[in-house]
Amino acid sequence: MVTTPICNFCAKTGVLCKKCKQKLRKGKITNLEVEVSKVFARAEQRYLKQLQNVTLDRAHQMNESILLLTRNGNVIIQNTELRQFIESEIRAPIEIIERKTDTRTTFADLFHPLDIVEIDQIYVPPDGDIELKITLRGDPNSLRFSIDQLKQIAELIANNPVRLEIHN
Repeated sequence: MVTTPICNFCAKTGVLCKKCKQKLRKGKITNLEVEVSKVFARAEQRYLKQLQNVTLDRAHQMNESILLLTRNGNVIIQNTELRQFIESEIRAPIEIIERKTDTRTTFADLFHPLDIVEIDQIYVPPDGDIELKITLRGDPNSLRFSIDQLKQIAELIANNPVRLEIHN
């Protein structure tokens, strides 16, 4: 069964329960994530076997595309028919970032072909908020997203502000 930011019942019926409405109201999920969750529920009816272990963690508007942060989402990349179904339902091209169990591995895939030199947690006064500083090495012109887009994606993954530094 596919897992989405909203409960399975809400995704299938298209009507949010009290708990999911509260998550939306508090900003824990977005309207886009609600809509993409509904699309995944419809896709599951046609592609049950392919989507049974897929988790949609987050959805984010990225220029004309929709970025999907998933677990086991490589099946969508590999199945052209499934990908086209999702894109037609969303009415936008999709980009899939695979979230691994290890955040460093997820970042390594995101920033490929750049190398991660280090990832530091910085405590920012006065509230002691945590910011991640990710130092990368390589040519930023070879990236599939702009630096600003990568920063946004990294913040979605980390659930914290991110500062990127790139050295050649």
